[in-house]
Amino acid sequence: MPVVTFKSVSHTYPPSRPALTDVTLTIESGERVGLIGPSGAGKSTLLRLCNGLIVPTSGQVSVLGEPVRDLSQQQLIQLRRRIGMIFQEFALIERLPVLTNVLVGRLGYTPHLSSLLRIFPRKEIVRAKEALKRVGLEAFEEPLVRELSGGQKQRVGIARAMVQEPELILGDEPTANLDVKTADSILGLLVELAEDRAATTILTLHDVRAARRFCTRIIALQNGKVKWDGPAGEFGDSEVDAVFYGEE
Repeated sequence: MPVVTFKSVSHTYPPSRPALTDVTLTIESGERVGLIGPSGAGKSTLLRLCNGLIVPTSGQVSVLGEPVRDLSQQQLIQLRRRIGMIFQEFALIERLPVLTNVLVGRLGYTPHLSSLLRIFPRKEIVRAKEALKRVGLEAFEEPLVRELSGGQKQRVGIARAMVQEPELILGDEPTANLDVKTADSILGLLVELAEDRAATTILTLHDVRAARRFCTRIIALQNGKVKWDGPAGEFGDSEVDAVFYGEE
């Protein structure tokens, strides 16, 4: 079964701003997909549709076998347990310790009252510590997130996604605020973790070089439509020019 399916999907933001137009695509298990394109091409909208944060104006989106439009709020919560989300701006709680931020990834599996009080079972704490060790932050359990560098914060975000044990990993420009060396380290770590779990990965990226290096497939958007879709190794300079500088 495909992990993500879009069938004739369009999405328009109020009052009348089209973001995606008649997008049809299928993403299979284990693929590492890089979404690229100019600003405003529809990349983040496509990612938000995958996470059920928005529903399409028309067409059908299925994620992990679930028709997103038809899901109740509770069913959406259940679906999002299976999806790890990594954000450009980290989306961490700056005033809380690193370990607590990682444990946020287990809130969907923790009894409601305990999660409100931030009381986590011992096995969840062990899981979070193992995730921090995996991303090279085993010595940073206690510091507050606001004390970390950008690269360290993004590693915390990856550890938080890891503890969800996701089948699908979504990243919205996860390296946009990082220097090239740190960005490559973060993307390499993401690839390694995804391969360990046989998880599917979809990343919006502004860096074509990184998309070619770390993704197996590139989907290029232009003005809300799929302009190019194929193996990352075949996305050459002429394709870059067509997507970023060519006419629709």
